[in-house]
Amino acid sequence: MKLHDFYPQLQLFTEVKGITADSRKVKDNYIFVAVKGKKYNGKNFIKNAIRQGACFIVSEHHLWSSVPHLKVENAKKEYVRLLQKFYHYRPDIYTIGVTGTDGKTTTATMMHSILNGLIDSAYIGTNGISYLGKNVPSKNTTPGPELLYASWNIFRKYHIHDLVMEVSSEGILDGRVDHFQFNGAIYTNLSCEHLNTHKNMDEYFKCKAHLFEAISKDGLIAINTDDYYAHFIKFYTSAHLITYGISTGSYQAKNIQMDLEHSEFDVYYLGKFLDHIRLSLFGKYNIYNALGCIAYCHEYGIDLPYIKKGLELLKSVDGRFMHFTNHQDITGIVDFAHTPNALKNLLSDLLPLKKNKMILILGAAGEKDRTKRAEMGKIATHFADITIFTSEDPKNENLFQIFLDLTENLQDKEYYLTLSRKDAIKLAVSLAEPKDFIIITGKGNEQTEQIMNFTFQHNDYRLLYSELTKINDRRN
Repeated sequence: MKLHDFYPQLQLFTEVKGITADSRKVKDNYIFVAVKGKKYNGKNFIKNAIRQGACFIVSEHHLWSSVPHLKVENAKKEYVRLLQKFYHYRPDIYTIGVTGTDGKTTTATMMHSILNGLIDSAYIGTNGISYLGKNVPSKNTTPGPELLYASWNIFRKYHIHDLVMEVSSEGILDGRVDHFQFNGAIYTNLSCEHLNTHKNMDEYFKCKAHLFEAISKDGLIAINTDDYYAHFIKFYTSAHLITYGISTGSYQAKNIQMDLEHSEFDVYYLGKFLDHIRLSLFGKYNIYNALGCIAYCHEYGIDLPYIKKGLELLKSVDGRFMHFTNHQDITGIVDFAHTPNALKNLLSDLLPLKKNKMILILGAAGEKDRTKRAEMGKIATHFADITIFTSEDPKNENLFQIFLDLTENLQDKEYYLTLSRKDAIKLAVSLAEPKDFIIITGKGNEQTEQIMNFTFQHNDYRLLYSELTKINDRRN
């Protein structure tokens, strides 16, 4: 495409090779859009973009430059418009957005498993961008517009029929999905998280509600009515609503049974038994996730045997409840649970299964919501027999301030503090006895940890597995 195709009023016919808001990605004949972000303002990188070959600059400011440029009122909106035109965006892939505080990744992965068993589908979310057996890493749960529309273009090229996409509140607030069409949505829950951004729960919900507002009356939304905020969704959409839950909802789970390897339940629709479901995933929270998928798919017209097959084919979700048991009968569990709600659900579901002690390792991410930390510390010490607070991507925040926040309400509790996750894991293993659970939360299967401006290689599961294997060697 030529510049004239984007701006017919300008008699410019340079061939455009790409569009970006990241000056580091600029190549010859790229359009650079100077977007203001949370940390950086694109206007400060215009000279760098020009040096790297930008053929056109879009900015909210007047420029003195020999390179053709245009001043716009809203660079972020213009960025999306340009990308949609460049990648020939048309909303011809059926797209389901999955939103909520907890459960987005697992729910979206379950939906992808179901739909992919019927026709080629794609997934976008925390665990990357997946289609046709390929997986591309993604920095954000909801990717920025450049990656989103580039991915969409690839999906169309390979005739992908359906897309399941995690939609985060920060992605909505940042405008990453503005003018991106969703045909339906699944709402999981809303709990304390991101309040450093949203200030209070009502504002947090209103942000999420932008997704529901964007879905037409022909669309479908499955909502977890065991969640308080679900009851307000009807005021934000004209789409068809279908409800699910364990205590309430048109679709309900009953006769629940769980062990570390499986979760089983019966599905009822309006009081009528539909089928028995057996998941290779642990936890009542995963039953909620599965119910959301069942409700949406069944209402959409997919026969239950196909839904059931798709759920049963899913054996694991990366970073979610990864576990193993060593020869000393000590079970290691690594889970992403990083909110009070997720932590409470995980530990309360494990409680009936524990045979000895629960040893818990957790921290709280730096430069993020401080309001949840004291509650997480309280939940941790209530359920766990031994709690070890440690580092969890403190970034440039003082780790000792994070410890103070986590332990604010624990004057009568005992706990350990360790400065590194590696030391925390070694301490937990040294304290463990047969039949204990060692549980690590907060990072899932992440491969790095951020401390100040440095990125260190670290993986909870790999290190825990190594340490528990050493026990076998020492004690055999």
